[in-house]
Amino acid sequence: MPKPSHKVREAMELPLKQPRIALRQRGGWREAMETYGEALSLAEAGENALAREILGDFHAEHRKILVLAEQDGVPGAMVTYSVNLAERLCFDLVLLSVSAPERRQEDFEARARAAGQPLLDEAQRRGVRCAHILRQGQRDEVLNAVTLELRRVEFVITRRPEAERRQAALMVPEFCLKC
Repeated sequence: MPKPSHKVREAMELPLKQPRIALRQRGGWREAMETYGEALSLAEAGENALAREILGDFHAEHRKILVLAEQDGVPGAMVTYSVNLAERLCFDLVLLSVSAPERRQEDFEARARAAGQPLLDEAQRRGVRCAHILRQGQRDEVLNAVTLELRRVEFVITRRPEAERRQAALMVPEFCLKC
């Protein structure tokens, strides 16, 4: 059997360098939903410090709650709930109004601004930072695009029926308020 050449011998003797990869996997959707559910329950019960503690190191940045307005606006119960929750968790609020692409933009903007004003007024009165975004397109596509654009959207509050929520492929948890 012939001896390996000098170059081949060096290659055989060198240890292979394995790339160092450190993965830190966060919990899955189920764990996230359980964590958010627990924090929401504590915040609703007035245990604000515990709710923030459960949410952990995510609390460092301005996090947001996205509120999806329906065509008839945002019901009073949803306004109160969203603002209270944002205040207790120290989150910002973002109201999202979505219209079908075939509707006239001017009419949509005027109705959406008027329908969203009670939420904006209540948030301002309570010292919660709040913004209103108006978009046209398919609702779930717009929801996903806005959550990516805004970053740090922790969850969405809607009034959508359960059947619609199951069909949606949202990237953040969605909580339905029945009002």
